[in-house]
Amino acid sequence: MVNGRCGRLIGWFFFTSILRTVHPGHSPIQHHKQGGVTCYTCVNVSDNMMCNQYAIDRPCPEGEDFCHTLHIMDSTGASVVVNKKCADTTECWPLGVGCVLVDTQTVCVSCCDEMYCNVTVPTNQSNAIYSNKRTQHRPKVRPPAINQITNKAANPNTIPIHFHLFIFFILLF
Repeated sequence: MVNGRCGRLIGWFFFTSILRTVHPGHSPIQHHKQGGVTCYTCVNVSDNMMCNQYAIDRPCPEGEDFCHTLHIMDSTGASVVVNKKCADTTECWPLGVGCVLVDTQTVCVSCCDEMYCNVTVPTNQSNAIYSNKRTQHRPKVRPPAINQITNKAANPNTIPIHFHLFIFFILLF
């Protein structure tokens, strides 16, 4: 069972995901569809096997080129919650992955961009990684204009995991 604090964290992650869907905003990174990616997807399941067994098998929407995995474990390392979904570059970037200890639970996030690459769940800093094997070979786009950089904080598509965790810790107290 997910405790109140952990539930608020999960709620915040999905709330910001909904904001991105409802208010997609302009992203300075251009997406080039190259056959897309398909990820295991599940919401609030108890473990990885359950997620993969009942995952919905649909290609990710255009622009969502990453598989995002959120794994919460208790103090013994047992799975409490697994969430897997398609994500874009605002949710999946090198500094947005890793593990943090929250009370007695460990929250790990990983992102990858190959077909069904999220078959496993991250359990520690070594495997809570960012992998962009497909997307790193895409053509480079021009850097964003200076006004796009200065307005970045106002864009709901640019909320990194560190901000999610900051808000989560505020909700703790």
